[in-house]
Parts: sequence; structure tokens; C-alpha cells
Amino acid sequence: MEPQQRLIGIDAFRVLAIYAVIIVHIDEGIKNIPPGWFNIINFASFCVPFFLATAFYLAISKLYASQKTYPLRSRLTRLLIPYGFWSIFYLLYKAAKYLVVGETSRLVELLRDPLSLIFLGGVSFHLYFLPLLATGTLLLKLVEILVKIKFSLRAITFIALISLLIHEMVLVSGNGLKAPANVAFESFLSAVSPEANSNPLLRWFFVELVWVLRCLPYIMFGMIFAHPMANKFLMKLTTHHSVLCIGAFLSINILGTLILPQAVDEIARGYSSLIAAISLSNVLRISTLIKSISLCSFGIYLIHIIFVEILQSIAARSYPDYVNHVSSLTLLAAATLVFLTSWAITFLLMKNKKISQVLYGT
Repeated sequence: MEPQQRLIGIDAFRVLAIYAVIIVHIDEGIKNIPPGWFNIINFASFCVPFFLATAFYLAISKLYASQKTYPLRSRLTRLLIPYGFWSIFYLLYKAAKYLVVGETSRLVELLRDPLSLIFLGGVSFHLYFLPLLATGTLLLKLVEILVKIKFSLRAITFIALISLLIHEMVLVSGNGLKAPANVAFESFLSAVSPEANSNPLLRWFFVELVWVLRCLPYIMFGMIFAHPMANKFLMKLTTHHSVLCIGAFLSINILGTLILPQAVDEIARGYSSLIAAISLSNVLRISTLIKSISLCSFGIYLIHIIFVEILQSIAARSYPDYVNHVSSLTLLAAATLVFLTSWAITFLLMKNKKISQVLYGT
């Protein structure tokens, strides 16, 4: 089986996942959420777990296959250069918007937290994903060592379960990352050192620690599924298996939040969608359209918020009651329009290699 054929299912799920990202964000500014929309949001929330699971699984698969040194510098560069550009872009955009509408207090509030703006994706709420992924990317150097020493699958599984348990304990205890304040371990620190989050260095350290604890289960389960024994099985999944894998993905996405602990639900969403995607790779034919959107998915993620805000602004001015009364179908239509616009703009920008390197790290 050709590598391209194995990846077409992942490409297809990338398309679905980036559309799901836009669905999750399209209701920004809506005051009265329509009935049933929360169910749609719940289902679409597999998107970030899928992107994390896929990123780590593919990276670890290459480590197992090549046994080479992980290219940490180039990977971080491909994340941090776009992160820097889009942080500046959204900062200038928000500054201009607040000044035009006379909301200078919001601009002052935004600039009051430089730590969040520079390191934590605080300029725009969706940018947090890049420093989060960069944190996980740093951990892959440890994975490189485990691969080289041929760490046993049993030991990997044990660490995966322990890391998942620790992450669940962090979430249940209220010590996870709190947005938009971008503080972590708030419950723990309130009892031990209430002023700790006032120290920028300590605050950054605890946020990074939360991100490490969030990424570690993804990485360890990525090692399980990318392990040659498990990966060989995944690559031989048949059409019959695809039906079961998609059924599992749908069941977890619909019922997971009702029956699973939060950390388990997140990992289950990520890897059930990834396994469903891999299983589809033996079923789907290579599609130029799917590949194009998949290649643009990172760019769509970075740029889509600007089009969400533009669309909401136009809708609010054309239909003043839009933010108070909107249907789920209208929101889905808006998400589709933002998706298509973001893809078209990203596709055009990626044609220029110099621009693409700065904007998307490609």
C-alpha cells in the first residue's frame, strides 16, 4: 500500500476537523444559542483532540520508521514563526477595531498582560494551540530516546495510563488552564501560595506544566499506536473495520461526555477519530480536493477567526436581531461560508513560498 493511500483518510478527517473548529467558534457574540446547538458543538469538539493525536502519532511513526534524530529545531520554527506573525496580525487588528469603535479600555486591558500575549496565545483565543503544540513537540525529544532504547510496549502503556490519570486529577481538582485569564493550578496555588500567579515566571511555568500534562497522554498513546506491532495492524484495517471504527468514533463523540471522565473522553475522541481516519485510508480514493483542503487546514485554522468576526459584524448590521435570534441552520451556513472563504484565501496565499513560510511555516 502506498503511503499516499494510507494518508487519504487522515486528509479527509482533517477537512472534517477544521470545519468542526469553525463550527465551535461561529457562535462568538451570539447571545441566545438556538436549541440543539450545544449538541452540535459537543460533537464538533473532537477537532482539537484529533489534531493533537494526529500530529503526535505521525511524528512518532516517523521516529519508529527512520530511527533518526527528531528535527526539533525545524519543527519548532514551523510553529513559532507563524505564531509570531499571527499574534502580531491579530494584535494590530484588535487595536484598530477597538480604536475605531472607541473601546480603548479593551485595548488597554489586552496590553496589560504581555506574558499572555507573547507566550500563551492571549492575542486571540485560538492561538493557544500553537504554543500548546510546541510544548508537546519539545517532549518528542524524550520519545526519541525511548524509541532508540526500544522501550517495551507494556511500559509505554503503563506510562500512558498513569499520565492519563494525572491529567484527569488535574482537571477534576480545578487545576487546569483557566481562560481567558490564562492561569493554571489556581486551586492548588490558592492554598499553597496565593500570590504565585502574580509572578510572570511562575505563572508561565505552571501553564507550561498543565500543557505538558495535557500533551503527555496524547504522546504516550501515540507511541502505542505508532509502535511497529500496533501500526502494522492499523495499516491492514479493512472496509469492515472502517465501519466499526467510524461507529466507535460516532459513539464516543455523541455519548463520551456523559459516560467518560473528562481526560479519558478527550483522548478517546482524539484517537477514535484518528483510527477511523486511518481505517478509511484503505477505502477512500485519492482526492485532489481533499488533499488541497487538508494542506490548507493549518492556514484555515489561523485565519478563520477574522472572517468569523467580519461575518458577525455584517450580519449584526444587516439584521440587528441576529445575535438574539439565530437558528442552527443559519450558524451552519455561516460556518460553511467562513470555511470556504478561509480555504480560498489560504490556498491563494500558499502559492507564494516566501509568504507561506512566514504565515504557515511551510
